[in-house]
Amino acid sequence: MKRQLKILEILDELCMKKLDKNMMQQHKPLGFTAEEMAVLAGFSRSNISSDLNALHREKLVTKIVSRSTYYVTVKWVEGIYPVLKGKVPEMVRHQRQIEELAANESSQSEKGREITDASHFKNDNVLYNNAENYDSFDGLIGAQDSLKVAVEQAKASVLYPPKGLDTLLVGSTGVGKTLFAEYMYRFACSQGKIVHGRQFIVFNCADYANNPQLLMSQLFGHVRGAFTGADKDKAGLVEKADGGMLFLDEVHRLPPEGQEMLFYLLDRGDFRRMGDTDKIRHVTIRVVAATTENPDSALLKTFLRRIPVVISLPDLASRPLHERFELIKFLLAREAVHIQAKLIVSQEALWALLLYRCQGNIGQLRNDLQLICAKAFLHRGDKNAPVRLAYEELPPKIKQAIVYDPQARLETSKILCTLGSELFIQPNGVAADEEADRSLPKNFYQTISERMQFLKSQGIGQAEIIQCIEMDFENYFQRLGPEQLEISQEYLQSVLPQEFLSVFDLACSLAEKMGKALSRRLYYALAIHIAATVERIRSGLPIVNPNVRSVAEQHPKEYLVAEKMAQCIGDQMGILIPLDEIGFIALMLATFDDRQGREERKVGVLVITHGKSTATSMVDFSNKLLGVTHAKAIDMPLEANVDWVIEKAVQVAKEIDQGKGIVLLVDMGSLSGVAKALTNRTGIMVKSVEMVSTLMVLDVLHKAILPKNDITIVYRSAWTARSMVQREVQANNPTDFMNGKDKAILTTCLTGQGAAAKIKGLLEKLLNQWQLFNIRVIAVEAGNLETLQTRLISLQHSYNIVASVGSIDPQMEDRPHIAIEELIQGGAGSELRRLLTEGLKASDIADRYTDRGMDWEVMRGMVAGMLDEFLTFVNPRKVMDTLMICIRKLEDELQVEFSSSGLVRMLVHSACMVERLLTHAEISYPETTAFIAEHPLEYSVLKKVSNALEEQFSVNVNDEEICHLIEIIKMERRKNNVEEE
Repeated sequence: MKRQLKILEILDELCMKKLDKNMMQQHKPLGFTAEEMAVLAGFSRSNISSDLNALHREKLVTKIVSRSTYYVTVKWVEGIYPVLKGKVPEMVRHQRQIEELAANESSQSEKGREITDASHFKNDNVLYNNAENYDSFDGLIGAQDSLKVAVEQAKASVLYPPKGLDTLLVGSTGVGKTLFAEYMYRFACSQGKIVHGRQFIVFNCADYANNPQLLMSQLFGHVRGAFTGADKDKAGLVEKADGGMLFLDEVHRLPPEGQEMLFYLLDRGDFRRMGDTDKIRHVTIRVVAATTENPDSALLKTFLRRIPVVISLPDLASRPLHERFELIKFLLAREAVHIQAKLIVSQEALWALLLYRCQGNIGQLRNDLQLICAKAFLHRGDKNAPVRLAYEELPPKIKQAIVYDPQARLETSKILCTLGSELFIQPNGVAADEEADRSLPKNFYQTISERMQFLKSQGIGQAEIIQCIEMDFENYFQRLGPEQLEISQEYLQSVLPQEFLSVFDLACSLAEKMGKALSRRLYYALAIHIAATVERIRSGLPIVNPNVRSVAEQHPKEYLVAEKMAQCIGDQMGILIPLDEIGFIALMLATFDDRQGREERKVGVLVITHGKSTATSMVDFSNKLLGVTHAKAIDMPLEANVDWVIEKAVQVAKEIDQGKGIVLLVDMGSLSGVAKALTNRTGIMVKSVEMVSTLMVLDVLHKAILPKNDITIVYRSAWTARSMVQREVQANNPTDFMNGKDKAILTTCLTGQGAAAKIKGLLEKLLNQWQLFNIRVIAVEAGNLETLQTRLISLQHSYNIVASVGSIDPQMEDRPHIAIEELIQGGAGSELRRLLTEGLKASDIADRYTDRGMDWEVMRGMVAGMLDEFLTFVNPRKVMDTLMICIRKLEDELQVEFSSSGLVRMLVHSACMVERLLTHAEISYPETTAFIAEHPLEYSVLKKVSNALEEQFSVNVNDEEICHLIEIIKMERRKNNVEEE
């Protein structure tokens, strides 16, 4: 059983046993995380995550995304909500959304067209890097490649406040305009721009192009008596699409008068039903139109002027072949589901499907594949047998329409080389290369032979055939790497004879003596390949390598090593390894080196410290922060000795070395000798630095992952970080150096999710510029001052807190608080640097932080400059102008005057608030109802003045946000009272 199917079965069984319908109402997310599944299924976390995402792309599981990502099977959801069969959402932020969708489905008797058709999901190994920022376009084939620009335009048109921009899709017949519009609709729903349950209405303008009266009735509806036969009032499609999206396909088929009918709708959202002269109706609607013609010639200029966004979609022929391959797999998977039979597709058939001229684009490709599958389905003998799609069974129009472009053929060969001899698609739609699951691909030589015969039959010359076969070799070798086969030494010992492994190790030692050290990947790949070779030779089967001579000429060193290895193995096992196989081995030796070079080698990083998890913690933190897995860690138990560490380090060093050496970071002198031992044992250049810290690991890792840096640069960086930490800590605060406390700066705000985290990023940039690597910056979440001060007590046990920066003053004794506007102005920044570098007491400079009056334009420019770094969807200058109007109204209504510092605090916090509301980020405030009851005036005024923000940005300022704004007002009042006294 394939691993993905096993994981699906386990997840479905867990859902059935441990989940029920009542749990849909709970606050905690429903389902199981990848970590939980890894433990329950017994697979690695990375494999589980990859497989769950593959199952998600195949619409077999759905995601519930909150702080973590949870998975449930679509089958289980459909079981408790039959009304959602075929309509289970791909991803939700809370399970209650599923319940709400089910309720909507049950209550609506007349609905527009629902999006139930399977979408073009990617089958390549794509993970969502940040599931909380998920959007529906991530499932569209080509979204990160040929359709990237189109997707970015579509997102901009959907997100543009207050209600998005009307859009025109331009492209040939069959390119997927309707599908793309559906993705726009899904994206709008996922971003909260369209409420779930509002409809996506499709209207083909060609159906009514010659009948304006009927066109008007269909779009806008009519009243009773509007025309003969109109015996009752009827709503049109525009009304049905209210709050949703109206897709006008083939809009160029509308006559001029038909286009003019849409003017008022596009301009104002106003329309009249046909025959109704009195009542003007209003809708909030997003219009997406599509045309296959040149818009400038096919549409009225006055109509085009009303559609600001024009998106061009490419023909299938201009899209990369790998996208066409993904489309073919998806369409075949859909057919496998329809006919409920396993599909087996030969490589030759895939070759033809990838290269034939498909003038009708994706639409024609879909129709052709349906016809091919239908014929193959009818011709199979046994109803339980799989449906085979062979080259010989393809329609003549496909075989005869193959594009004879050498570059396209090479690209096709490269794509198909990642498969075995056939593509397998299960009845549930899961597509996979079953050969990839076999640890010993014994049919490699047969596949190569068949490939050569097929290429010759297509009239391809010998030179091109050799190029294609070389790609076969390289992809075959790559598939043998441990990353693909998840091989360990224990696994090899379980599947390969011990006699062979002993002989193979002897041959590898011989290769190392000849200067050809084998990496872990190459070791595993060669072991599997040569084991299959030995078995083939003993079975009397031929080995043919048409390129053996050119391999010997192009890679003489590798060929010589391969000869010696083959002689060693042949002598020990009593067989004769032919020259053709020696050519294969030489090509493997060369290919792995070439590929390693193409991937750009990097300096290795290894951290060893005493303790159960010290090294692991530093490495995990640094890897996650930089988004890599490059650094490795060894935790040394207190009872272990140096010899134990060296043995572990030798094993790890061999795994991580890429030929550029390793920087070893250790915590104390007793481990400093490990570097020399590693070099002596492995021949790898290893340089060691003591007094490792998290910041040192982070800095060294940052340098090491840049391929341009050699070991000298990375080593120098480690020593600089070490010297700086030691010098700064000892000079500035010898007491803290002795007790081990790190210096820290706190960044504060009233939410912990808005300004504080962003100010933290700004400070870290400053510290990096000042080369102060031993200062921690900690963003503190606080709903109010009391909560913040409680948190401070805990932090002061672990850190020497130097100062605080942000929108709320924690009132630390003998520690300055720097308002955010002081940091923006620059004066406070220089004083903060002095405090950190010269060891001044906080009281020496605390009185320098005074409030200053600032000109609005100066303040606007400075705050906007800072917010540019932090805001993604909100234009800082635009939001600040609106915020200033709101703040002035607040001052008038509440009789409070904001100082410059208070004004900047309110601007920064409120701008981040708008961003949170746009992205639906959650925020909390303790005892919201009670707090509002204590401040009724402030609450009512804030609700009133926030209307301008809500209208401009199409957001709803909730009670939790208003409570945080009241806190800022309270702080400003306290400050004013102190100044008056």
